[in-house]
Amino acid sequence: MSKRKADKDRKPDLRRFVEIAERPSLGVEVSTGRAWVGVDQQVGHGSGDALFALTDEQYATGLANGWELREFMSACWNGQRNDVLMFHPGGGSWRPESWHPLRSRPLTPTITGEIWRHIDALGEASDSDAVELSQALAAGTAPPTIDSDGAQRMTFSLVGEGAYPRPAALIAGLDARSDRDRAREVLGAALDPSSDLFALEADRVRLVFTEDRLSEIVLERPAPVPPPAGQLRAFLDVLGTPEFGEEYAAVARLAGAAIERWAVSSGFPRRLVVFDGGVDMQVEGGRVLSARIRLREDADGGSYRHTETLLSGVAWPPTRDDMHGVLGAPAASSGATDLHRYGTRDLLVEYELGSAGETPLSITAVPVGVSISHGIHRWRSGEFTLFLDALGRPEDDPLVAHVRGLPGVRLGSRRGRIASVEIGGRGYQSERFPAFVKGMTADPTRSDIPFGKPHDSGDHDDLRYFDQGCIHVLSADGTAITTITVSSEPPENVDIHRFTPFGGR
Repeated sequence: MSKRKADKDRKPDLRRFVEIAERPSLGVEVSTGRAWVGVDQQVGHGSGDALFALTDEQYATGLANGWELREFMSACWNGQRNDVLMFHPGGGSWRPESWHPLRSRPLTPTITGEIWRHIDALGEASDSDAVELSQALAAGTAPPTIDSDGAQRMTFSLVGEGAYPRPAALIAGLDARSDRDRAREVLGAALDPSSDLFALEADRVRLVFTEDRLSEIVLERPAPVPPPAGQLRAFLDVLGTPEFGEEYAAVARLAGAAIERWAVSSGFPRRLVVFDGGVDMQVEGGRVLSARIRLREDADGGSYRHTETLLSGVAWPPTRDDMHGVLGAPAASSGATDLHRYGTRDLLVEYELGSAGETPLSITAVPVGVSISHGIHRWRSGEFTLFLDALGRPEDDPLVAHVRGLPGVRLGSRRGRIASVEIGGRGYQSERFPAFVKGMTADPTRSDIPFGKPHDSGDHDDLRYFDQGCIHVLSADGTAITTITVSSEPPENVDIHRFTPFGGR
């Protein structure tokens, strides 16, 4: 969240900065089409928070080899190129108002370039953010072919009238002077030796040559492949559905009991739900983002209990070839990871590579275009995450129904949506307080809340502010906790006289 102070006289910054590469950070400000590079100023540690304009030639060079920009970036850092400064992190904001960071990809990319932003637009609706950014980068030169399944095809001309505005930046290392040999150096082997069709993740890139020189790049989405049979389909079907909905319940029956629900931080709404049966899910906005099946016990927990029925027609433990036999040939592979795509859903299979053969370690289902990390930060775990996520939701939402069913939980609503969740005061304190956040006791004191110092405090009250709402701890005697209320808005008429401007979170 931007920490820039409100200024009614300040005009909004209409520029849109789209990141295309990292280390160094490179991208385009799409309202002007001007390329930029990020240089550390205030934040440091590779943040690239000050943005300096590049020529198209510098930009293409940097995409192919960022080290080539080191002298220019050094001059920017030393204050010698403020004439091309586009954004500086001074004034309380580390990023521009409209900042579109590069997302992580399911497989380690083998190429760099603006093509990835266009790939992310495939399968998306015409009014989606991904298609809008794609078209802003193309500046009207590559209108997509769109059907009921979203954008399906884009053609980028590299030469002539209507050429892409930065042809050498589409795929770093390729431009209108490139021949077929150069294309294969950059993209690897073609899908068929006699064709100019290549795979990028699960999508297709078709190259068109005129007089042996690259003239067009065509991006296509292949026809969808049906999902495999067996229990695995339930893990694909749950993607995008409501947490605690029917599909979620079907996976939970296979996954075991949900033993932890982790928050990433106080300012990020993504949660990690860990089950005791070798499964974890990432959820955000009340929807399931991913489902991972651990096939071997590791530091994150035990292994899946129903491997024998996970996939139809495969003996356990399977080899990588066995998995290909039931899942189909992977759409793409990178080292120990295979990517399989079934319509709008991806399946990532990670293998152990050893002398005894290749055996699967984990299977992760995730919607196409969604970025996840198994190394997601585990900040705090507990029912406080449920209570925060319930705020603002309709009373008939599956997550709200689950919270309502917890003994000792009292819900308050406003205009048909949840406005507050309260525990304590009367009944089930010994159950709800320890479940509120991991590490709390059945008879907690105010100092037992492991969220750091409260932002506001009084003799009987502590207030902590999260992006989704406020957590109010009330103590009748000033020490022991009486009630905890999670609400959309801070409570009124509370005697607060110890204000902590930068309380820990």
